[in-house]
Amino acid sequence: MVFKSEKTSGPDNLSGAKTVVLLKLPFFKEADKQRFSTFVMKCLEMLNVSPFMGAARLPEILESLQFRSEKDNEFFNLQLVLADKTLSLGLYSRSSDTALNSIQNEFFIRLSEAPSFEHIEKIKEDLSLQSEVSDPELLRQHNENIRKEMKAAKERAAQELRQLEQKLDTKRSQLQDSIRTAEIDSLTQIYNRGAYDRRLSEGVKHCQRQGNVLSLIMLDLDYFKQVNDTLGHQAGDEILKKMARHMTRFTRKDVDHVCRMGGDEFAIVFFAETDIARRAAEKILVKMDGKVSIGIALLTADDTVESLIARTDEALYEAKERGRGQVVIDYELSEKKELLHD
Repeated sequence: MVFKSEKTSGPDNLSGAKTVVLLKLPFFKEADKQRFSTFVMKCLEMLNVSPFMGAARLPEILESLQFRSEKDNEFFNLQLVLADKTLSLGLYSRSSDTALNSIQNEFFIRLSEAPSFEHIEKIKEDLSLQSEVSDPELLRQHNENIRKEMKAAKERAAQELRQLEQKLDTKRSQLQDSIRTAEIDSLTQIYNRGAYDRRLSEGVKHCQRQGNVLSLIMLDLDYFKQVNDTLGHQAGDEILKKMARHMTRFTRKDVDHVCRMGGDEFAIVFFAETDIARRAAEKILVKMDGKVSIGIALLTADDTVESLIARTDEALYEAKERGRGQVVIDYELSEKKELLHD
């Protein structure tokens, strides 16, 4: 079966022809319009009509019908009407369930010949079964089921999202614990050498970029080998733990970084001027019975990590040379050299 194209988009005169409503669908929202379009195209297929011209005309007509529905501020349903050889789209009132007057119908496609009565009945039956709207109560139940399914799907999605977030929090916490475990010295429970290297490098870069202050403090326990040799390693371990406790006590948690370099060597990445660093170092020295040699250096704009370590280590060496059990700041070495030069 073929059809004749019509240029006009105006209403079709259906008077004098037997009108058959092939399909009725509720018109609530955009999704209903798309659903109606699907069944209209199925109807063209059952009439052996090429769908191309129908696809070109259909959106325009549906937009016009939607405009009329919104303009009248009333809810309507959509209908597909066959009158002899003319297919039209229109509206009918939901309140009365009766067709509106023909002015509300718009011409869609003209067939080359009218289908038989049997063919029309078959089309109506197939469309009715496919659209599931022969019984209004069935449609209501169908829509209610869809609503319930969507609500349940949203609740499941929300629950799955909460579970995923909980798993992510657990994994994040486990990762943080693993990182912390890898960075902590098992005996003293302060940062180990690897953590010291990372924290110092990060601190130098950050402070030079932001213009903040950083002092590096290096500490060596004096005569620690003699303690191990005379009193045993268990006594030595207690001294190491005591050192770590006092270093932690006189620094700021979550600000300064207290580290054990290995053996009897310790370090503090201290975010303050050298005079404040000296006071903290002297308090540690007192608590350790004056048996710690300590060197301090202040980060400069030209420093690298290596140059800062070298100056601090030089100050620590000077503390040992002076008889151990004291604090030396690297600028004191410069003053000493100037005096010797003079």
